[in-house]
Amino acid sequence: MPSEKPILVVLGATGNQGGSIISYFLSLSPSPYALRGITRDQSSPKSASLAAAGVDMFKANIDDPSSLDAAFKDASAIFSVTDFWINFFDSSEREKAAAAGQFIGAHCRDREIQMSRNIIDAAAKVSTLDRFIFSGLVNTNKLSGGKYPHVYHFEGKGLAEDYGQSTHPDLWAKTSVLYAGLYLENYFGVSGAFFRPNLNQAKDTLVLTLPDFLARSPFPMYSAVDDTGALVHALLRAAPGKKLLGVNEWLSLRDMTEILGKVLEKKVKFVDSQPNTASGDPDLDKEMDDMIGFLVEFGYFGGNSENADKSTVSPSDLGVPVQLQTVKDWFQKQDWERELEVAV
Repeated sequence: MPSEKPILVVLGATGNQGGSIISYFLSLSPSPYALRGITRDQSSPKSASLAAAGVDMFKANIDDPSSLDAAFKDASAIFSVTDFWINFFDSSEREKAAAAGQFIGAHCRDREIQMSRNIIDAAAKVSTLDRFIFSGLVNTNKLSGGKYPHVYHFEGKGLAEDYGQSTHPDLWAKTSVLYAGLYLENYFGVSGAFFRPNLNQAKDTLVLTLPDFLARSPFPMYSAVDDTGALVHALLRAAPGKKLLGVNEWLSLRDMTEILGKVLEKKVKFVDSQPNTASGDPDLDKEMDDMIGFLVEFGYFGGNSENADKSTVSPSDLGVPVQLQTVKDWFQKQDWERELEVAV
């Protein structure tokens, strides 16, 4: 039986951004959309949990365009997101890159572009579609004039956006783009070890050890898990054609440490150091070195580039209300005893 509500199709339904959208709309009473989540594995615990909550979990594979045609049937709105890193750390993808004589980063950029093309091509065929939301990032290579060519996880999304705009102008007339900011979730685990403060031996002081130029650079912080849903809902209510910066607050890593110190009632100390992104993976190091260079020189969204897109807007300028938490609010909800390491 056809849904009485318009259908919102969410790719990456069990991931950070897609999962946030599903959770957000499930929290609304009533939700303005019937939710269809796209997954490669309907039997996974996350898929099963969403299905139990009333989400239509549909099996599809971004690498299989015909499966996307079925997944997008009768959709009123589609949220598109792709994951660069899942391929970057996949040993089989590294073997393919090596066989082709490519850097793994360049290989994954090309893979991500093709995945986005598959999504865009399929969305362009949906006659019922009113809105397409594309989760993107800026083309760092282009905005830096080729100075930083190895930030492949940004570049691929930027090139995919160019493809959609040039190849499917009718689809792009009803498209809005969400440029995701720096995930607050990156503060945790291995990914956050580079810029997260440590506790001193006495456990009364947070110590941030970073090059001062990096520690003072502003970044657009936002929670992919908590806030993507609210941002996408705002985009669906606003007129199409928006290019929204996904940001709760612009803060430097020094600012973040100061806020965390207040939340945990700790003192803070800053130690200037030499840049060090050595991870043991030369391809990852190259990616991170160029990313840091780009972010410091041109800004996370490339706003300091002479080729910057001046049509982007912040959530407060979108023209519809959107409620986002502060970084302090987010910090207060986390289990820092488990996450913070004690310096040796």
